[in-house]
Amino acid sequence: MKPLALAGLLLLASPALPAADLTVYTTDYPPLSMLSDARQRSGIGYELLQQAARLSGVSLDIRTDLPWKRAQQAALKTANTCAYPLSRSPEREVLYRWVGLLHRGELGLFALNNAPSPGDLAAAARLRIVVMLGTTAENRLKEHKLRYSTTRTPADSLLMLQDRAVDLWAVHDVVARYYAQQQHIDIKQVLPLARADSWLGCNRDSAPLPANKLADALAQLQQNGEARRIARRYLP
Repeated sequence: MKPLALAGLLLLASPALPAADLTVYTTDYPPLSMLSDARQRSGIGYELLQQAARLSGVSLDIRTDLPWKRAQQAALKTANTCAYPLSRSPEREVLYRWVGLLHRGELGLFALNNAPSPGDLAAAARLRIVVMLGTTAENRLKEHKLRYSTTRTPADSLLMLQDRAVDLWAVHDVVARYYAQQQHIDIKQVLPLARADSWLGCNRDSAPLPANKLADALAQLQQNGEARRIARRYLP
Protein backbone atom coordinates (compact mmCIF):
# COMPACT_ATOMS: atom_id res chain seq x y z
CA MET A 1 0.00 0.00 0.00
CA LYS A 2 1.30 3.46 -0.85
CA PRO A 3 2.42 5.54 2.14
CA LEU A 4 -0.08 8.36 1.49
CA ALA A 5 -2.97 5.92 1.24
CA LEU A 6 -1.86 4.20 4.44
CA ALA A 7 -1.65 7.55 6.25
CA GLY A 8 -5.18 8.37 5.13
CA LEU A 9 -6.51 5.08 6.44
CA LEU A 10 -4.78 5.63 9.78
CA LEU A 11 -6.37 9.08 10.09
CA LEU A 12 -9.79 7.63 9.35
CA ALA A 13 -9.24 4.92 11.91
CA SER A 14 -8.13 7.31 14.64
CA PRO A 15 -10.85 7.90 17.25
CA ALA A 16 -12.24 11.43 17.35
CA LEU A 17 -11.54 13.42 20.49
CA PRO A 18 -14.63 13.69 22.68
CA ALA A 19 -16.35 17.06 22.67
CA ALA A 20 -16.01 19.19 25.78
CA ASP A 21 -18.97 19.33 28.15
CA LEU A 22 -19.14 23.11 27.72
CA THR A 23 -17.71 25.49 25.13
CA VAL A 24 -16.74 28.76 26.80
CA TYR A 25 -16.05 31.98 24.87
CA THR A 26 -14.09 34.87 26.31
CA THR A 27 -12.23 37.97 25.15
CA ASP A 28 -9.11 39.90 26.11
CA TYR A 29 -10.41 41.85 29.11
CA PRO A 30 -7.61 41.97 31.73
CA PRO A 31 -7.39 41.01 34.48
CA LEU A 32 -10.60 38.94 34.24
CA SER A 33 -9.57 37.31 30.97
CA MET A 34 -6.15 37.74 29.37
CA LEU A 35 -4.60 36.65 26.09
CA SER A 36 -0.87 37.11 25.51
CA ASP A 37 0.88 37.65 22.18
CA ALA A 38 1.75 33.93 22.27
CA ARG A 39 -1.98 33.15 22.59
CA GLN A 40 -1.48 32.00 26.17
CA ARG A 41 -4.58 32.47 28.33
CA SER A 42 -4.61 33.67 31.92
CA GLY A 43 -6.62 35.99 34.16
CA ILE A 44 -8.80 35.78 37.24
CA GLY A 45 -11.73 34.16 35.43
CA TYR A 46 -9.56 31.77 33.44
CA GLU A 47 -7.73 30.46 36.52
CA LEU A 48 -10.98 30.06 38.43
CA LEU A 49 -12.57 28.11 35.58
CA GLN A 50 -9.54 25.85 35.24
CA GLN A 51 -9.65 25.02 38.95
CA ALA A 52 -13.43 24.56 38.89
CA ALA A 53 -13.11 22.19 35.92
CA ARG A 54 -10.58 20.07 37.81
CA LEU A 55 -12.74 20.02 40.95
CA SER A 56 -15.94 19.14 39.12
CA GLY A 57 -14.63 16.86 36.38
CA VAL A 58 -16.40 19.04 33.79
CA SER A 59 -14.40 19.50 30.57
CA LEU A 60 -14.22 23.01 29.12
CA ASP A 61 -13.21 24.23 25.67
CA ILE A 62 -12.24 27.86 26.34
CA ARG A 63 -12.09 29.83 23.09
CA THR A 64 -11.20 33.33 21.95
CA ASP A 65 -11.88 33.02 18.21
CA LEU A 66 -15.01 35.19 18.06
CA PRO A 67 -15.42 38.96 18.53
CA TRP A 68 -16.96 39.64 21.91
CA LYS A 69 -20.44 40.62 20.67
CA ARG A 70 -20.63 37.45 18.54
CA ALA A 71 -19.36 35.36 21.43
CA GLN A 72 -22.23 36.60 23.59
CA GLN A 73 -24.68 35.76 20.80
CA ALA A 74 -23.22 32.24 20.55
CA ALA A 75 -23.88 31.71 24.25
CA LEU A 76 -27.43 32.97 23.79
CA LYS A 77 -28.25 30.74 20.83
CA THR A 78 -26.23 27.51 21.26
CA ALA A 79 -26.78 24.88 23.94
CA ASN A 80 -23.78 23.97 26.14
CA THR A 81 -22.13 27.27 25.23
CA CYS A 82 -21.08 29.92 27.73
CA ALA A 83 -19.31 33.28 27.89
CA TYR A 84 -17.28 35.19 30.48
CA PRO A 85 -16.81 37.71 31.94
CA LEU A 86 -20.47 38.78 31.85
CA SER A 87 -22.11 41.28 34.18
CA ARG A 88 -25.60 40.52 35.41
CA SER A 89 -28.04 43.30 34.62
CA PRO A 90 -31.83 43.63 34.39
CA GLU A 91 -31.83 43.28 30.60
CA ARG A 92 -29.56 40.22 30.73
CA GLU A 93 -31.01 38.41 33.74
CA VAL A 94 -33.39 36.13 31.83
CA LEU A 95 -31.10 35.63 28.84
CA TYR A 96 -28.44 33.40 30.40
CA ARG A 97 -28.09 30.62 32.93
CA TRP A 98 -25.84 32.27 35.54
CA VAL A 99 -23.48 29.47 36.50
CA GLY A 100 -20.95 31.09 38.79
CA LEU A 101 -19.50 34.30 40.22
CA LEU A 102 -15.96 35.07 39.08
CA HIS A 103 -15.23 38.47 40.64
CA ARG A 104 -17.11 41.25 42.42
CA GLY A 105 -16.94 44.79 41.11
CA GLU A 106 -18.77 47.82 39.80
CA LEU A 107 -18.93 50.03 36.74
CA GLY A 108 -17.73 53.58 37.05
CA LEU A 109 -16.52 56.68 35.27
CA PHE A 110 -12.77 57.22 35.61
CA ALA A 111 -10.65 60.31 34.99
CA LEU A 112 -6.97 61.19 35.22
CA ASN A 113 -5.98 62.02 38.77
CA ASN A 114 -5.15 65.65 37.94
CA ALA A 115 -8.34 66.24 35.94
CA PRO A 116 -11.48 67.92 37.30
CA SER A 117 -14.18 65.60 38.64
CA PRO A 118 -17.80 66.00 37.47
CA GLY A 119 -20.13 66.26 40.42
CA ASP A 120 -22.93 64.22 38.89
CA LEU A 121 -24.05 62.52 35.70
CA ALA A 122 -25.47 65.79 34.36
CA ALA A 123 -22.00 67.30 34.55
CA ALA A 124 -20.49 64.13 33.04
CA ALA A 125 -22.85 64.48 30.08
CA ARG A 126 -20.99 67.64 29.06
CA LEU A 127 -17.68 65.75 28.90
CA ARG A 128 -16.17 63.32 26.38
CA ILE A 129 -16.61 59.67 27.40
CA VAL A 130 -15.07 56.51 25.96
CA VAL A 131 -16.14 52.89 26.51
CA MET A 132 -15.32 49.45 25.09
CA LEU A 133 -17.83 48.35 22.45
CA GLY A 134 -20.36 45.70 23.50
CA THR A 135 -19.84 45.94 27.25
CA THR A 136 -22.30 46.45 30.08
CA ALA A 137 -20.68 49.83 30.66
CA GLU A 138 -21.87 50.88 27.21
CA ASN A 139 -25.42 49.77 28.12
CA ARG A 140 -25.34 51.88 31.27
CA LEU A 141 -24.20 54.94 29.30
CA LYS A 142 -27.14 54.44 26.94
CA GLU A 143 -29.47 54.08 29.92
CA HIS A 144 -28.27 57.41 31.34
CA LYS A 145 -28.45 59.00 27.86
CA LEU A 146 -24.74 59.88 27.94
CA ARG A 147 -22.96 60.39 24.63
CA TYR A 148 -19.75 58.43 24.08
CA SER A 149 -17.22 57.05 21.62
CA THR A 150 -16.15 53.40 21.53
CA THR A 151 -12.95 51.37 21.25
CA ARG A 152 -12.28 47.67 20.71
CA THR A 153 -10.11 47.18 23.81
CA PRO A 154 -9.71 48.67 27.30
CA ALA A 155 -6.09 49.52 26.46
CA ASP A 156 -7.25 51.77 23.62
CA SER A 157 -9.74 53.48 25.94
CA LEU A 158 -7.06 54.17 28.54
CA LEU A 159 -4.73 55.52 25.83
CA MET A 160 -7.42 58.00 24.75
CA LEU A 161 -7.84 59.07 28.37
CA GLN A 162 -4.08 59.43 28.84
CA ASP A 163 -3.78 61.49 25.65
CA ARG A 164 -6.71 63.65 26.80
CA ALA A 165 -8.65 62.78 23.67
CA VAL A 166 -11.50 62.04 26.12
CA ASP A 167 -12.26 63.19 29.65
CA LEU A 168 -13.85 60.06 31.15
CA TRP A 169 -13.53 56.29 30.76
CA ALA A 170 -16.56 54.06 31.50
CA VAL A 171 -15.32 50.65 32.62
CA HIS A 172 -15.26 47.98 35.34
CA ASP A 173 -13.31 49.17 38.37
CA VAL A 174 -11.13 46.02 38.39
CA VAL A 175 -10.20 46.54 34.72
CA ALA A 176 -9.43 50.23 35.26
CA ARG A 177 -7.20 49.50 38.27
CA TYR A 178 -5.33 46.74 36.44
CA TYR A 179 -4.56 48.77 33.32
CA ALA A 180 -3.63 51.89 35.27
CA GLN A 181 -1.30 49.82 37.45
CA GLN A 182 0.35 48.20 34.42
CA GLN A 183 0.83 51.51 32.60
CA HIS A 184 1.76 53.52 35.74
CA ILE A 185 -1.03 56.01 35.08
CA ASP A 186 -2.77 57.71 38.00
CA ILE A 187 -6.54 57.61 37.60
CA LYS A 188 -9.51 58.07 39.92
CA GLN A 189 -13.10 56.91 39.94
CA VAL A 190 -15.27 60.01 39.81
CA LEU A 191 -18.78 58.55 39.58
CA PRO A 192 -20.36 55.09 39.98
CA LEU A 193 -22.57 53.70 37.20
CA ALA A 194 -23.83 50.35 38.49
CA ARG A 195 -22.95 47.20 40.39
CA ALA A 196 -21.24 44.84 37.94
CA ASP A 197 -20.05 41.53 39.34
CA SER A 198 -18.44 39.30 36.70
CA TRP A 199 -20.05 35.91 36.03
CA LEU A 200 -19.89 32.88 33.80
CA GLY A 201 -23.15 32.89 31.84
CA CYS A 202 -24.33 29.89 29.80
CA ASN A 203 -27.07 29.12 27.32
CA ARG A 204 -30.33 28.42 29.16
CA ASP A 205 -30.73 25.07 27.34
CA SER A 206 -27.32 23.77 28.44
CA ALA A 207 -27.16 20.30 29.98
CA PRO A 208 -27.99 20.72 33.68
CA LEU A 209 -25.50 18.18 35.08
CA PRO A 210 -22.20 19.77 33.94
CA ALA A 211 -23.54 23.28 34.55
CA ASN A 212 -24.60 22.39 38.11
CA LYS A 213 -21.32 20.61 38.87
CA LEU A 214 -19.33 23.58 37.61
CA ALA A 215 -21.53 25.96 39.61
CA ASP A 216 -20.87 23.99 42.80
CA ALA A 217 -17.12 24.04 42.17
CA LEU A 218 -17.08 27.80 41.53
CA ALA A 219 -19.09 28.41 44.72
CA GLN A 220 -16.59 26.28 46.66
CA LEU A 221 -13.67 28.35 45.33
CA GLN A 222 -15.41 31.53 46.47
CA GLN A 223 -16.15 30.11 49.91
CA ASN A 224 -12.70 28.66 50.64
CA GLY A 225 -10.87 31.89 49.74
CA GLU A 226 -9.16 30.55 46.61
CA ALA A 227 -10.97 33.07 44.38
CA ARG A 228 -9.64 35.90 46.55
CA ARG A 229 -6.10 34.52 46.42
CA ILE A 230 -6.22 34.32 42.63
CA ALA A 231 -7.49 37.90 42.36
CA ARG A 232 -4.68 39.19 44.58
CA ARG A 233 -2.08 37.80 42.19
CA TYR A 234 -3.42 40.16 39.52
CA LEU A 235 -4.29 43.10 41.78
CA PRO A 236 -1.86 43.21 44.70
